[in-house]
Amino acid sequence: MTFFTFEYSVPGEAPVLSERIDVPFASALWCHVEALALRFGARPGAFIHVRDDKGRAVIRAGVATALASIAQCRCGDCGLKAAAARGAQALDGPPPLSPCRGAGACTCKSIPPGEGA
Repeated sequence: MTFFTFEYSVPGEAPVLSERIDVPFASALWCHVEALALRFGARPGAFIHVRDDKGRAVIRAGVATALASIAQCRCGDCGLKAAAARGAQALDGPPPLSPCRGAGACTCKSIPPGEGA
């Protein structure tokens, strides 16, 4: 496992959140980005910046992009999409991670094949 720092920011303001998270698989990073976007919602120009344990940028994505990714997920088991449909702005605990049955096509399914749920 590797630690990553996730920041939710709006241009011209200090980060709203800076959180260090132990992510089990690199493939789970986007799921955490989506969960953070769901948690804080869209604000004009808001973005999420992810850095690895050495401070290198790994992801920089607009919050609107992450929220659109949840909305466009085709997975019937997507916990993030279900939470968004309920109007949830926070999840109870970490984002749901499970094996992808669509050959890695679902961002919500972020455990590599053979690793189990």
